Amino acid sequence: MGNKGISLSLSDPAAVTMLNFFKKKGFNEYETEKILKLDDIFLIILDPFIVPERKNEVPSTPNPYPIDYDEIASKHNIDYYVIASRHWAQSGQPSLTVHATGNFGDALYGGRSHELQFVPANPLRRVFLSLLKNPPSGFQISLEATHHSPTQFKTPLFFAEVGSSEVQWKNDVACNYLVDCIIAGLKSEESAPVVIGFGGGHYCPKFSVYEKQYAFGHIAAKYSLEYLNDDLFEQMVKKSVGEVKAAYLESSLKSSEKKIIQNGMDAMGIPCFIK
Repeated sequence: MGNKGISLSLSDPAAVTMLNFFKKKGFNEYETEKILKLDDIFLIILDPFIVPERKNEVPSTPNPYPIDYDEIASKHNIDYYVIASRHWAQSGQPSLTVHATGNFGDALYGGRSHELQFVPANPLRRVFLSLLKNPPSGFQISLEATHHSPTQFKTPLFFAEVGSSEVQWKNDVACNYLVDCIIAGLKSEESAPVVIGFGGGHYCPKFSVYEKQYAFGHIAAKYSLEYLNDDLFEQMVKKSVGEVKAAYLESSLKSSEKKIIQNGMDAMGIPCFIK
């Protein structure tokens, strides 16, 4: 086992709030002011947004955007990263979420179209379980379906977010809680069978419940099903780190959708279950 990584952006107001708490919990400068360390956890601080701020616009520099996470991982023996970030939703619902990254369709917010990022399913689950323990009053805890960038790195990563508006991004209680849960999740060694999911809404209400039993890697929400093909089926399985034991299909899917997914999973020997 190697080290673990956390990364955040100084352009992100929620990340700026969280950075103060990371420092209070013992993260100190290591090599440079943009790399901090606590025990076996590195904290990588960036200037640019980690996910491009504007739709369909990816800055040409730095390249790879927003930093070469693989190079840093190789230098510091980092197994995976958690990206501590803001979450935005029009509803403004106070929330704490975790999710894999990738683009089933066109790349609207960075990364490459039809490409999924490697995701460490069990570390994601560990942070999610920590979030469930004693969340701030009024905050919804959920998985989100796979979406947005990055997509191109070999080093697995996932996002842990606080939202869904500027009020929560500057909320000390919520941001401190997320920091605590990220650290606790990275220190935990609990594991569960790795699975993938198909269907349901963006906030994965059913899969969020089943995350207590299973470690979900990639999740294709119902709005992403139209893009699925053999290549994306293979990416969902191979880029969900750990041996994928099963695929879970939301029961509300059309029979034609279920058949396409089941055929794709059968070709890889992955059993399907309807939930």
